[in-house]
Amino acid sequence: MTASNHYTSFIDEAFVHPIRSVLIVDDDYPTIDEMLDTEMARAEGQEQARSKEWYRDPGRIKSVLANLRDKSLLIDIHDGYNVSAGEDLKVAKHLHQSDLLVLDYQLDKSMQGDGTWAIEIIRTLARNNHFNMVVLHTSESIDKVFRQILIGLLTPMGESQTNEDAALATELIARREDTEEGAEARILASIDLDQYIYVRAHPDSYFRVVRKGQAPFSNFHAECQAAGWDGVQERLVLYSLLASIEQKVKRDFSPVLFERLHWSSEGVHWIKSESLFIAFSNKADREDLVSELQAALYAWNPQPSRLLLARIRAEMDELGVLAQTNALSNQHALAHWYKRLLTANGLERRWLIAEAVSRHSERLMGAVLQPVQRFADRLIKAEAHGDAEEICFNHFKVKLADATTRSKAEHEHNAFVCSKEPEGWHLNTGHVFKAQDDYWVCLSPACDMVPAQLSKERRSMFGGRLPFIAVKLVPLREGKSTPVDIQSNRYIFIQCENSVSSFCFNRPEGENSSPDWQTLYADKLGEFRGDFEFDVFITKMGKTRLVSEKKHAKVVGQLRYEYALNLIHRLGASMTRVGLDFTGAPTPRKI
Repeated sequence: MTASNHYTSFIDEAFVHPIRSVLIVDDDYPTIDEMLDTEMARAEGQEQARSKEWYRDPGRIKSVLANLRDKSLLIDIHDGYNVSAGEDLKVAKHLHQSDLLVLDYQLDKSMQGDGTWAIEIIRTLARNNHFNMVVLHTSESIDKVFRQILIGLLTPMGESQTNEDAALATELIARREDTEEGAEARILASIDLDQYIYVRAHPDSYFRVVRKGQAPFSNFHAECQAAGWDGVQERLVLYSLLASIEQKVKRDFSPVLFERLHWSSEGVHWIKSESLFIAFSNKADREDLVSELQAALYAWNPQPSRLLLARIRAEMDELGVLAQTNALSNQHALAHWYKRLLTANGLERRWLIAEAVSRHSERLMGAVLQPVQRFADRLIKAEAHGDAEEICFNHFKVKLADATTRSKAEHEHNAFVCSKEPEGWHLNTGHVFKAQDDYWVCLSPACDMVPAQLSKERRSMFGGRLPFIAVKLVPLREGKSTPVDIQSNRYIFIQCENSVSSFCFNRPEGENSSPDWQTLYADKLGEFRGDFEFDVFITKMGKTRLVSEKKHAKVVGQLRYEYALNLIHRLGASMTRVGLDFTGAPTPRKI
């Protein structure tokens, strides 16, 4: 859905206004070297060869450049010389220095209509961590170029039809041709690259569209109806035709999988990956390349949350030096921190470095976030008209009016506010870990969990094992709605892979019930190996005595500090409660 009129200005602020530099990679444009060579040849009385397109129509090129300069953009031009297909693209190494890339689709003029080099550059951009915006400039059909670029970023579906199913599909088509001449050709023509791309964009819902006979499968469904095929037969034939299309374009697929690849299904063409946004422009139609980019961004219609993150990035670029100066203003504190880093031993130094980096980043972000907050305030004021649930659905495609969806939204919100991705190099306060089938949360104070701060006496006492207090968490039933007593300070929510896991600190049915706490022992002082993994010793009853059983553990989440502190307080209250010998009044008997 294209962005509404009031929303487009915020998209411009987030993505267009921060653009400062443009790199044009197109041999139809003059380079500085080329113009200097022309002048040098003229001074020597020689005539420079004029093979490039811009010599024949310099007015159009000048108009495009003037339009970019009117927007105060710094322009650099690369004519595509020495750009070749392969991993080592010289021009692509410098693309992170430009905010916008204008890329010619056909860089190799010896191959008419071939975009191999452009696709290779785009793949290189999609692999780096810098967010790149590209306007693909072409004289070819926009529809054709869009499909070629998209196929060049996709990998095969990975679903293969069995030989038996493929044979059944072939037989169904052949029988239909026997009953009506020309039916086979119509069936084959009804599934092409457009239908294949639709299936890739909607892998979970496309067959419902097929069965309803909706675009782009109207012709295919009509042919299936005429043949009298049921849903199973229709699916068999569709899979066979899609496999045939994939086989035709197999050599054009990307060798690398690009996560979260999205693209337009109608209207203005655009393609989006994690680190890349591509708009498309026809050289013959438009000279204002920035407006082409804007039209594609409006068609993409990024979510408000993405706008906020884009503004943070932009403000970091804009105010980063000033914010850095402010962050470095307390020289005495900075000197004190750095001395601690220099004089600390190996284990303690790792902890102090993490603390120093955290404090520096907090000071840096303080100055940056204020303009972003003002941006968010203006955005909300502009959006806060009409039905809030409908506005949210337009942006996020989430129906908050639905009870199940609303419950999932609440769980994801709760997980976001109370937990975060695990961090650190050793077990620490608030780490939620799984040992065999049980979930635990570490609730020892943070100062007791730093390996470097353990005394020699404690090290010798436990032999390299770090004792810590942990509470065994009680998992809540999956799919259950948010607990009624959610504000009772007993529940935590952790984002585990693609879902939210919720737990209770004690028994869910008893608010004042005692938590199941134990003293556990982390092997090798709780230092992680690999991906937040460690070994833990848990005491349990053996046949005749208590035994310490070693289990592999993995940290799956981490509570934000204030939430971990809340559980520490609750545990402390439980451990220090006093049993008072009160007697209640007898319950009156009913007459």
